[in-house]
Amino acid sequence: MNQERLQTLEHADDDLRTREHFEALAAAHGGDVRALDWGSRSSQEQRFAVLSSIGDLNGARVLDVGCGQADFNAWLLARGIRCDYTGLDLSPAMIAHCRARFPRNVFEVCNLLEDDPPADEYDFVFASGIFYLRRHEPEVYLRAMVERMFALCTRGMAFNSLSSWNEAEAGSDEYHADPAHALALSARLTPKLSLRHDYHPGDFTLLLQRERAP
Repeated sequence: MNQERLQTLEHADDDLRTREHFEALAAAHGGDVRALDWGSRSSQEQRFAVLSSIGDLNGARVLDVGCGQADFNAWLLARGIRCDYTGLDLSPAMIAHCRARFPRNVFEVCNLLEDDPPADEYDFVFASGIFYLRRHEPEVYLRAMVERMFALCTRGMAFNSLSSWNEAEAGSDEYHADPAHALALSARLTPKLSLRHDYHPGDFTLLLQRERAP
């Protein structure tokens, strides 16, 4: 058994809890931003703007890990950005919603540390809000996911997380990653990266780019 699959088995309880959490939210609030646990549409879209700053997504092959209701795809389309968008999620209810909303796109129920995505590679890989419910060794899970997502990209990868630098959230049972730790593990993958901690006091984004041949 390879390391990725071993890590998936160790985190099976978190996977199940995450899936059940969003299945319940989808049943109660399907189609609304509350189905994704965002406080507001504006806070969700603020994060989309930061994630998408990694590069020109027009015509790119985009993979959205933990796509939820494919709101990122809707946000891109609303801004005239046309890409080959694929969404993955742990929740069958979310994927069913996505397929009805965007029937021309590819959506799959997928655990990226256990399953293969529909394609071997994508230009850009994104993940927004996928870490905050992790309880069992969340740092191990974050590292494994970042490494897996970066391995799938040819141009760049971006992800966000709640930040441990936000003292106002001290004591919360949600996982707040240490931005310095996330930056260090990302720097092992590529020197072309940037940390954004300027758009929200309790959130950060890391933008990782592939090095191009000179």
